[in-house]
Amino acid sequence: MASPTRFESRIAKINYSPGTVYAFAADLRNFRRFVPPGTFSNLDFRQDHCSFRVNPVGTVSVSIREKSLSDKIVYSGNALLQNEFNMILDIRNSGAGYSEIKLSVEAEMNPLLLSFAKDPVDKFLETIMDEMEKFEVWNDVSEHTESL
Repeated sequence: MASPTRFESRIAKINYSPGTVYAFAADLRNFRRFVPPGTFSNLDFRQDHCSFRVNPVGTVSVSIREKSLSDKIVYSGNALLQNEFNMILDIRNSGAGYSEIKLSVEAEMNPLLLSFAKDPVDKFLETIMDEMEKFEVWNDVSEHTESL
């Protein structure tokens, strides 16, 4: 079996502590705040699961698989109803209440699927990092924890 393809975001700098970023990112409902209007469709966000449509990839479903207190969250998911992937959010302390975060996506892909998925996945990672850096209320978790 071939090793998975790995896509990595750039490192984003966040003006909050790793614990604050971790608490926010551990509830998937909060991620809808990073989705610019018109970027994805059919959005459904719940505490430990979310799904959305990404053209041309199709519907993507994500669940929290693993949490390492304050420094790492592993999300697992699938796209095209068959291609499983992992997203890994690494959170590092960069001192004085700041964090550095990096998001990686790992998936087994044949060359044809990779050719279709590479640009949308790269764009997804860049969009998420841009929105996370612009976001200013990482400590505001309660406003968006109600059931959808």
